[in-house]
Amino acid sequence: MRYLPSAPSEDRALLDAIGVQRAEDLLGGVPSELRLKRELNLPGHLSEQEVLRQLEALAARNTPFQARFLGAGAYDHFVPTAIDMMVSREEWFTAYTPYQPEVSQGTLQHIFEYQTLICDVTGLEVSNASLYDGGTSTVEAALMAVRLQKKRNTILISQGLHPHYQEVLCTNITPHEGLKLVTVALKDGVTDMEDLKSKLTPDVACFLAGYPNFLGCVEDLTAISALTKAAGALLVSVTQEAMAFGWLEGPGKVGADVACGEAMSFGNKLSWGGPYLGFIAVRDAHKREMPGRIIGQTKDLDGKTGYVLTLASREQHIRRDKATSNICSNQGLVALRANIFLQLAGPEGLKGLAEQNAAKAQYLQSRLLENPKFKAAFTAPFFNEFVTRFNGDVKQLQATCEKEGILPGLDLSPYAENLKNCILWCATETTTREQIDRLIAVVSRVA
Repeated sequence: MRYLPSAPSEDRALLDAIGVQRAEDLLGGVPSELRLKRELNLPGHLSEQEVLRQLEALAARNTPFQARFLGAGAYDHFVPTAIDMMVSREEWFTAYTPYQPEVSQGTLQHIFEYQTLICDVTGLEVSNASLYDGGTSTVEAALMAVRLQKKRNTILISQGLHPHYQEVLCTNITPHEGLKLVTVALKDGVTDMEDLKSKLTPDVACFLAGYPNFLGCVEDLTAISALTKAAGALLVSVTQEAMAFGWLEGPGKVGADVACGEAMSFGNKLSWGGPYLGFIAVRDAHKREMPGRIIGQTKDLDGKTGYVLTLASREQHIRRDKATSNICSNQGLVALRANIFLQLAGPEGLKGLAEQNAAKAQYLQSRLLENPKFKAAFTAPFFNEFVTRFNGDVKQLQATCEKEGILPGLDLSPYAENLKNCILWCATETTTREQIDRLIAVVSRVA
């Protein structure tokens, strides 16, 4: 907020109403030895124009890229102007949380619609009112599976799961005494079925697989589901690129019991890394163990449609020992953007956007593989990301691209020893043929 209208006369009126002489008197309950006896070490006041000039100078230090081929969990998608205009309406900014249904029907309705749309794209029956991001939604899905499976305490995770999500899992699961995380190896970019089968012991609560995974490869959830169900475990699909739902079958339709991940691709901007939009959807039988809250549709005494908080299993609503999660708020405004985006696109529009992603990624790969320095790292199918091995200096390649105003793919060397000299490339509907051809020209000079 750039303007805080608080005149000295208004400050005086507030203090008089409270019954104190100075604002400092409000700190009377804080022991004197704990109070700061000097001014804060902050720069002096600046005018609005001076602040804006400083911010513009900082922004000018950023590298402006004319073409982007980096994904890995943050994707450059087109955001229609209509979304910015619609979410700028005052009722969305003033509504915080829908505790009072009589004054929150707009907020409750848009969350209910969001839940419905997430169920549509995932092929599952129940969704909650969104979560913080893909990493935390993965944690919530894993803990939910453990609660559902009662006496099972092992969580299997595919090595193809996003490494950042794996770190968040380790951070959150490790403090839970008795829970174990076990990694399942990859083979040709997807889960090694033999390794998975050998690790599906009777104590396994669930298996988490990327869909698509971090390397862009599409896992065979149908085959994985057959193994997990035979072992009595749940299958959790984790999707970091939600646009793939326009191209791939919903995970619930191919065997997943829980679908979670990141939905920022639906109408949200990259915004320097956030806020993101975690989602989770489950089968109807599991809904009472979902984290957060679920909005439902009902009828009032006059028979008119209304929306209410139907299930709320967080600590603020029920006894702490009965809560499923300590999540406090859903990403309401970010979920609203996803809601508007999906309704503007519609089923055919989403499918068309996804088709552009897939086609442009195929073209990008084919052009790169024309150069003998590049080889396809895996043969598994992919959506809009894929990995190539580069027989050359990856750092030099990246530096050259950046000098030309091109943001190249991700160097995978830091993530695993067997991914040395591998690059994860991404193309979306915003990528043009001209941008791809220019990348190839720049790459050819290096390679």
